[in-house]
Amino acid sequence: MKIGFASRYDPLDKKTWSGTSYYTYHQLKQFGEIEVFQYKLPKLLQEFLTTQKSVNRRWFRKQTAVEFLKVYAKYFSRKLTKDLKKRPVDILFVSASPQLIAYVKTSIPIVYMTDATFQQLQGYYSSFSNLADYNIRQGIALDKKAFERSAHCMLASDWNKNSAVNEYGVSPEKISVVPCGANLDSIPSAEELIINTSDKCRLLFLGVEWDRKGGDIAIATFYKLKELGITVQLHIIGCVPPMDLSKERDIINIPFLDKNKAADFKQLHEIFLQTDFLVLPTRAECAGVVFSEAAAYGIPSITTDTGGVSTYIKNEINGYTLPLAAGGDVYASKIAELFLNKSRMLQLRQSSRRYYDEQLNWDSWGRTFQQIVIQFKGRY
Repeated sequence: MKIGFASRYDPLDKKTWSGTSYYTYHQLKQFGEIEVFQYKLPKLLQEFLTTQKSVNRRWFRKQTAVEFLKVYAKYFSRKLTKDLKKRPVDILFVSASPQLIAYVKTSIPIVYMTDATFQQLQGYYSSFSNLADYNIRQGIALDKKAFERSAHCMLASDWNKNSAVNEYGVSPEKISVVPCGANLDSIPSAEELIINTSDKCRLLFLGVEWDRKGGDIAIATFYKLKELGITVQLHIIGCVPPMDLSKERDIINIPFLDKNKAADFKQLHEIFLQTDFLVLPTRAECAGVVFSEAAAYGIPSITTDTGGVSTYIKNEINGYTLPLAAGGDVYASKIAELFLNKSRMLQLRQSSRRYYDEQLNWDSWGRTFQQIVIQFKGRY
């Protein structure tokens, strides 16, 4: 089978979509030859879009998501339509790029993967807030067309599916909810995982965007646990907190780790092995590959019930989702309750890894893709 892989970005670049495109690409390689369809933004169109952003910002105090403008989508859809005639494939997989298929003209069956509808993103992420009205209208229209043109949709969460069904009118029969796996090249065996027998509770906050990921709540959780008399350590990886924590010996800040570099990955691996809880009080999250990565190491996650998180974190199985309004005291209370019960902690770590093995891994994603493709045989 010849599989087309269409994306706005290079699927061989591990930094694209936090590595998700890279790992899906390598899953698809199991099932046939891959033909990549990926295009650069031409200079004239880029200049036009930059002008759009400037006008909206200066004159109307509005933001612009240029990739969700009709002119942007029409350009990429035309490019893909022409290329598919020159380089035909049996099936076309599209990675989070509705712009490529919104106006495409082809009879080739399309499998579309994404983690959110454009409708969901309005006001949810800061970069999609306060958009120009015409930008919202065009974005929703082209996004809906992408779903309509797809033969099947592999969506990253139930939250995403609900929007596609209820807001875009997509038939539930052509949707599979398939969580993203762990974007890690090496996964330890269950036997390699270290169970903490000390009295030190080791927390990990992992994220680039301090505010969106709830960094202030993670700090408050740390100090509340101290108040409760628990010896606690917090690793903050991926960002620099906006406050001075240099005098706090039990908070270790590593501003950046590139897990694509062997030395950095080894350091991250060791930290994962020494972590008891991933604490991520995220304010907005479409999916969250980090939850799959934590589960791979048997680390329960204490996080927020928002967006697509509840597909990745199942209460009492691989962590807990708390209300959006929960503060550090609520997070600390849940962590203390679990940490002080060693038998419960052992069960939670084991069930976290089990949930990874059963669902939160890329091989499971690949098997679902294969089942979807089998359905197409004889229909197209």
